[in-house]
Amino acid sequence: MQKTFWFLAAVLVQMTATGVYAQTDPPTAADKAAARAERRVQGAEAARSFQPGEDNPVPERTAKVPRTERIAARQARKPEGVEAARSFQPGEGNPVPAAAPKVSKSERVAARAARRAEMKRAQKAGEIPVDESGPN
Repeated sequence: MQKTFWFLAAVLVQMTATGVYAQTDPPTAADKAAARAERRVQGAEAARSFQPGEDNPVPERTAKVPRTERIAARQARKPEGVEAARSFQPGEGNPVPAAAPKVSKSERVAARAARRAEMKRAQKAGEIPVDESGPN
């Protein structure tokens, strides 16, 4: 029991001693700001440098284009875009499908009756084999 007591006392002394030596002055706001700025610079540099296994790095920033120049460029591209949207593009399919011819209901019923009559005639004549096995 006495050995356990001395062992635990030694461990406790070591733990308190390391805690005392590890204490430093708390960082000031200026220290925090300087560290943050340094990390920001390091992060920007890391984002722009190539890392194996990554895709292309982030490109360098370019100067902002004034609003008036953006509007002028958009106006210059607008007629081409409108024309391209209206013209046929291969692979898109025909943008305006052809309308199916309108057929009245009486004509559709008559055509269906003619097809069924032709089918019955072909079956009775033996042109179409009849499946005698029934539903599976």
